[in-house]
Amino acid sequence: MLKKQKVSQKVLKNILNNFDLGKIKKIKPLATSGNIAYIIETKNEKYFLRLSPYGIKWRSKEEILAEIELINYLHKNKFPVSAPLKSKMGREIISWGKHYGYIRKLIDGKEKLNPLIKEVEIFGRTLGFFHKLIENYKTKHKRNHIWDLKQTKKYFSEDKKIILKSSFKNKKEFINKFSEEINSINFPDNIPQGMIHEDLGKRHIIWQKNLPASRQGKIIGLIDFDRSYYGKLILDLGQACRGWCFTNNWQKWSNEHFKALIKGYEKERKLKKIEKEYLIDAIKFGILERGLAFALRYILVTKDLEDENYAWHSISDKGLIGMIDKNSKKIAVSLKNH
Repeated sequence: MLKKQKVSQKVLKNILNNFDLGKIKKIKPLATSGNIAYIIETKNEKYFLRLSPYGIKWRSKEEILAEIELINYLHKNKFPVSAPLKSKMGREIISWGKHYGYIRKLIDGKEKLNPLIKEVEIFGRTLGFFHKLIENYKTKHKRNHIWDLKQTKKYFSEDKKIILKSSFKNKKEFINKFSEEINSINFPDNIPQGMIHEDLGKRHIIWQKNLPASRQGKIIGLIDFDRSYYGKLILDLGQACRGWCFTNNWQKWSNEHFKALIKGYEKERKLKKIEKEYLIDAIKFGILERGLAFALRYILVTKDLEDENYAWHSISDKGLIGMIDKNSKKIAVSLKNH
């Protein structure tokens, strides 16, 4: 299960005293897979505080500055993000020892785990707008944590030793299948790039609250840039398809959802021919990368059987990878028709 990482009340008070937040009514720690996170409630506003912990979720000061730089760039260009607050000293980054982070206003909305088809199209359009803004954009500050194909292959060569020593079920089959699939994928260098989000599942898209279930929603926020880096745009799109186009609790690939997502996306940014050519591989890569992440999350963090099951379901022939192979012709036809 996810854990609530905390700092002492004294440290928290010292951090918050650096900001003009008003009188604080309530401080609530959040359960996460690693980050130290709090919701801070005052009389008139709610805020979100995030600090990087030690371990695999740790981010350097340079990386947090890059994340802040990206968010500010998006905010300046009217994209729905919540910009980091400046302290009384005019600083946006928070430093506590070797822990770095920032505080921002909490986006008062909700996630949609079962969006309407029209809402999938709305998300696609938001993603297209995001990619239009960040294409060729690179932050001056450097991000060292990268999850592209090259790095994922490197991580896998190191992580398979951890998996083999663990209690992970089907661990040998997992490693063999992962190796077979990851080595069948390759992306040319000339595919468009930019500062991708990398983790655009449904939980990181915030919608307007208090609308009837039958009425399409409005996206008011995109959150959690913890995994952002300069990479190929279709890797972002592939991860988004993984998160938005499987239905029935990850038991079915929905080509209807896929077509809606691409339709919305291309209202803002037309996919290049080379991006369409490699998008199916990008979806498969997104499944593989996240499958490996969930395997390690199970082994090193949560010990949650749901994480273990999802990791295996991701890469098995009867799971997500198998469904993409089965539907690859339909996906290709849908791309051709756009």
